[in-house]
Amino acid sequence: MNGLRITRNILWVCLCICAATFGLSACSDSNNVSTPEPPAPPAPLVITTATPLNGTVGTVFSRQLNAGGGIPPYTWSMNGAPPAPGLTLSSAGLISGNPTASGTTLRTYRVTDAANQSTPKDLTISIEEAASSVSGAGIASITAGIQISPTITPFTLPNGTVNVAYPTIQLAATGGVPPYTWSVSPALPNGLFLNLLGPGIISGTPLNANNGSTVYTVTVMDSSVPTGEIGKLTRDFTVNAALTIDAGSPSGPPLPAGTVGQPYHALLSASGATSPETYRWSIVGNLTPALGLQPLSASGVLSGIPTIPGSFTRTYRVQSEDGAVVTKSLTLNINAVLSIDTDDITLPLPLGHEAQPYGPVTLTASGGTPPYTWSVTPLLPASLTLNALTGEMIGTLDAGSVGTTTHIFTVQDSASQSMKKSVHLTIHP
Repeated sequence: MNGLRITRNILWVCLCICAATFGLSACSDSNNVSTPEPPAPPAPLVITTATPLNGTVGTVFSRQLNAGGGIPPYTWSMNGAPPAPGLTLSSAGLISGNPTASGTTLRTYRVTDAANQSTPKDLTISIEEAASSVSGAGIASITAGIQISPTITPFTLPNGTVNVAYPTIQLAATGGVPPYTWSVSPALPNGLFLNLLGPGIISGTPLNANNGSTVYTVTVMDSSVPTGEIGKLTRDFTVNAALTIDAGSPSGPPLPAGTVGQPYHALLSASGATSPETYRWSIVGNLTPALGLQPLSASGVLSGIPTIPGSFTRTYRVQSEDGAVVTKSLTLNINAVLSIDTDDITLPLPLGHEAQPYGPVTLTASGGTPPYTWSVTPLLPASLTLNALTGEMIGTLDAGSVGTTTHIFTVQDSASQSMKKSVHLTIHP
């Protein structure tokens, strides 16, 4: 028995040695199976290009910016002015062109990887004068060697709105001999300014609207000797009127009145600033326009069924796409339910007498939206008339009209709501 056990152990050891030799896992514990390590995260995104990047006026310049880490491919960008006068930056990170002016230019460059991670770095470009330019007659010979008219970098001139701060517009130019001098014709609208020397900056707050779109010509002049070279660019520009809410005093109509229990619908309107499609309406304090109405919609719609009569004053607010905001206090009057006050109990029609003058007797109504219009069926006795606008009954009762007749009086308000009431008319001998 012991010999059999020893034989089995020897066989087991042999099997394990074979498994280890040929890469089998028969002798291993299944719980010890190894799992692959997760991939290491990418290295931080960095710009590896060192500065300065050197060049010479009038000599072709081409430098490739480099980055490391992150997830390629990379996209390059920069804000504001170009890398240096006469140079451009491609999205692939190539700075190229023909330098037009000497000097050292510091700019912030940004690289973005495929995972939309980005990092900035300040780089300096140093451009020297060409040897032929600096030997000889000084400044005159330098400018003579680079007489290239400046070119204004294309820019967007968004429309403005009266009393709304205008976004700062930075103008830039390439070519010629910096520094530049700027001008614009015709003069910018009142409240806007163009910085004439150094960086060309348009800023301010428009104070007056102009009549439609106006074409403005922006001119840049460089420092060439003896006469500065110029470049021009035209742009259309409009200053919209100030944003205003049309409804309400002093010049606008009041909000249409509503009636308890009747569907209400009204649309607020505003003018000025950007187009009405961009307006967004609200009520300060998130109140409803009146009890029973829905919250004011962003497009300015008041709707719902009023439940309580009264005058509801709210502060309405509208904002345009360009940031203009205006508020106005408006009152919405909700009238009680339309009713005919004259009846057979509290305000009965006075008794009439045969062949005698009758009235004037005036029917009365309340609620709804005055003025009212009156009608009656069946017709009143001959010679007795009803004024449709005032509700007044007047005339002479005919002989033979003794008795009590029943008439249905109908009143309709200016909102086309109507009410009917059956009233008795009694005539004595």
